[in-house]
Amino acid sequence: MNRPIKVKQITRLYESCNRCGLPTLTCICNIVSPINTKAKFLILSSEREFYRASSTGRLLKLINPGSTEIFLWERTNPSPGLMANIQKYRGKAYLLFPAESTDMVARSVGEVEEGPVAFVLIDGTWKEARKIVRKSDYLKDLPLVSLKPDYESRFSLRRGRVEGTICTIEAAMEILKLTGEIAQERIIGEYFDLFLKHYKAGTSSHLPKID
Repeated sequence: MNRPIKVKQITRLYESCNRCGLPTLTCICNIVSPINTKAKFLILSSEREFYRASSTGRLLKLINPGSTEIFLWERTNPSPGLMANIQKYRGKAYLLFPAESTDMVARSVGEVEEGPVAFVLIDGTWKEARKIVRKSDYLKDLPLVSLKPDYESRFSLRRGRVEGTICTIEAAMEILKLTGEIAQERIIGEYFDLFLKHYKAGTSSHLPKID
């Protein structure tokens, strides 16, 4: 990251965990057994998103710590860590984003290279994500992976979500399907479901029901 950041946040209703972002009452940090994916996830996050308790980028980092890094986006100061990773994976680093223009369609690829690969994921609201991509010239040379999910997002923690879009952790799961890491995708999906359940319970100030 560009600078140290304190994640802890307090709202009128609840205090949230520093790591998973969940209300402390329903924190899942001690439940998660970390995994390691071959695919590397480079999450470029808006500052607002990084502080949101419902950020699924931070959840991915908790589940898959060795293969996930989070970088704060600053318009005039590209993250040195992100730039170093893009250089490290030169030719095998991809931007994950919908192909919204003719130029983006031209950059889109149907397959990814074999071996170690990295994916830049934009973490933020749809408006924030578009702004980050539009104003980050260093992302414009990366080949584009454009997903077209055929399901409705399970992420229902915010109002105003754009129809047809998926959240950051769901995007990572789609990438793992693409790279053949099916077992890891399934594990992340199970933790994502747990996160959603614990989030909703915690914001209502009660423990989640045990199935």
